[in-house]
Amino acid sequence: MKKLLLSVIITFLTTITLNAKDMKAIFSDPQTWNGKIIPSEEVCSDFNIEAGHSPEIIVQNVPKYTRVIVLSFSDETFPGMRNGGHGVVSYSIDIGEEKVTIPSFQGETFDLPEQFTSISEHKGAKYGKEEGAYLAPCSGGKGNTYSVKIQAIDVEDKVLNTTTLILGKY
Repeated sequence: MKKLLLSVIITFLTTITLNAKDMKAIFSDPQTWNGKIIPSEEVCSDFNIEAGHSPEIIVQNVPKYTRVIVLSFSDETFPGMRNGGHGVVSYSIDIGEEKVTIPSFQGETFDLPEQFTSISEHKGAKYGKEEGAYLAPCSGGKGNTYSVKIQAIDVEDKVLNTTTLILGKY
């Protein structure tokens, strides 16, 4: 009996391991967003003609029961802007989509495209920035590293998978 139970457990765990896919995120335009240097036209309004936009991101291997993708934008170098300090937004998807293209959206505003919801506005307002859902990289070219944590969330608000994409340095 113990051998049978052990065999069933091993088979179950092996099946889970073989079927599990790591969620992956890439830039839809790797010529513009390359993960090394933030595009000069996509930084905050302090160092640009207008507020920069987030990158368009392709998320692959989205878990089966995902209803939203949550994007937490951060400046990994500056403690006050880590952990979603540049804004946290969700993007609604149809359950069952395995590959999702998350469109770009403008920073320093709450006027978000359809399917987006602001979860936590960026923390740049305490540093004199215009309020909004997202703040584009804004270090003034000091070499700070920017990232976005991407989470797949199900209908019960459970995190199904997480990945991180380095946006680049500015």
